[in-house]
Amino acid sequence: MIFKHTILHILDTDAKNILVSQSEMDANKAGLHEYLEKQVQKFNNGDFKTGTLLGPDYLAQILDDETGMSFVEKTTRLAEKLFAVISAIPEVPGGDLLALEFSEGDDDFFALFKVNFAPRFSHLVDYQDDVMVNQLILNQAVLPGAGSTPDEGIIVNLMDGSYRLIEKAYRNEGQRIQYFSERFMELQPETSVKKDLQGIKQAVKHIADKFDVPMHEALATTQETIFESVSEFGKISTDEIATAVFGDNINAKNLYNEALETRAINHEIEIANPLKYQKKYSVQKFKLDSGIEVSIPIEAYQNKELVEFINNPDGKITLIIKGIDDINSKFNG
Repeated sequence: MIFKHTILHILDTDAKNILVSQSEMDANKAGLHEYLEKQVQKFNNGDFKTGTLLGPDYLAQILDDETGMSFVEKTTRLAEKLFAVISAIPEVPGGDLLALEFSEGDDDFFALFKVNFAPRFSHLVDYQDDVMVNQLILNQAVLPGAGSTPDEGIIVNLMDGSYRLIEKAYRNEGQRIQYFSERFMELQPETSVKKDLQGIKQAVKHIADKFDVPMHEALATTQETIFESVSEFGKISTDEIATAVFGDNINAKNLYNEALETRAINHEIEIANPLKYQKKYSVQKFKLDSGIEVSIPIEAYQNKELVEFINNPDGKITLIIKGIDDINSKFNG
């Protein structure tokens, strides 16, 4: 990853002040390149929305090289607009606006991250009556570490205009809004994979309950199908989920598909970061009414020689774990 331009603007809404940098940073400073690279990587592993910039879009016009603006001028324009937007929404915290232009492989990218301040204690060497006293002070304007995903941001592929966007919803005048895309970027990105998965889960639960499909079976089968589909094809097929959960029940499938259409969920959902979802769904987790919690790796869950759920005539469920050679306690002292 080669950083061509890097700049930081300070959006201090508490002090009602914006401090725009008049020059770029040196990305080759000790530790800075690693920090920036990790920020990009964390962003790309986050729950992002996708879309493509069009010519009339606000950001597309700012980034257009035909404007003749320098990187500093472009990012200053963006910082000033963002500061005006968040200043009008009390719930949105101040922070720093980090802007990058970098190349990776054959493509060039523009990244804009709003990194919120995180209060942290630091030490201060002080003197009282000529006596040195080491103090702890609370710094209200420390940036999160490199391992944290930016709270809001966008990465644009400058070669084709495609983008990834992460944002949070904040309450303003009684309504929750996503100011970053709606008021700042003026974009309408596609829904995130996380939101689609929540919609699929809600649809499965509703239809399973309607047709007396055991809830733990319906949800576990849904998770298993997602894991296999993402692992093999890098996408999620809602039709495969319908078949796996509801089998030949045409009525259940139809109601499930109607529920997805109401939620505007596509039949196929492309996954840009499949490893994240493979890891997330590689373990089946169950909580029993007795309070017992069980975590079962997907490979073991699929093997009846190791794990079996039995539906008893009295309506109760028996969980059998087989072939145990050794048990280790996870006690943490």
